[in-house]
Parts: sequence; structure tokens; C-alpha cells
Amino acid sequence: MPRNKKFETDAIRTQLERSQQGEHSVPLFLTSSFVFDDAEDMRASFAEEKEGNIYSRFTNPNTSEFVEKICKMEGAEDGYAFATGMAAVFGTFAALLNSGDHILSARAVFGSTHGLFTKFLP
Repeated sequence: MPRNKKFETDAIRTQLERSQQGEHSVPLFLTSSFVFDDAEDMRASFAEEKEGNIYSRFTNPNTSEFVEKICKMEGAEDGYAFATGMAAVFGTFAALLNSGDHILSARAVFGSTHGLFTKFLP
């Protein structure tokens, strides 16, 4: 897929649509939860029948923009954002490993990752 924009352009210009407030920069959504039009709207959102924000630990407009921006810059189809490196490490292994799989790891691996391998995953 040919890239018409430079890396820096994707980094700067990929952002959410402006709101009715006409902001120049994307506002920070400092909320833990979001509102719904009614009970049916909430049910459909939680059932993943409707796309939208439910709770900031799951989705947030700022996180969605961040993922979209990184994917454009890296040429990836989709991505995930984690609050910590350890959450990313756990999410990766939780998604890829099955019961009975073996992990080969260096001794110098990050201490919490070693703990994950030796205490929690077994």
C-alpha cells in the first residue's frame, strides 16, 4: 500500500473529529464512564452490538485515537493500548499461550515478567 503522507504527518494529523466546541487540539476525556441515551442503548453497547465508549478501562476516545495514530504510522491493521508495560506483556502471553505450552526465556528478563512465568502462568 503506497504511503502518500510522511510519517510525521500521520503523527500530527491523525486525530478525532472536532466537537461542536471547535477545539484546535483533541480534548482529554478525563472520565471513567460514559452516559447512554437509554437502557436499550446501554444494553446494546455492553452486548457489543453497538460501537461506543462504555468505561475508560475498555475504551476512551483518547486511547482510540492513540491506537489509530500508531497503526497508521506503523502500517498496522489494528492495535491495542495498555496502561503499563506489564499489562502489555501479560496481554500478549494470555492471548497466545494455551495450557501446557512451554516458554523459553532469558534469565535477564524483566523481574515481573519472570514472576509471571514462574508464579502465575503455571
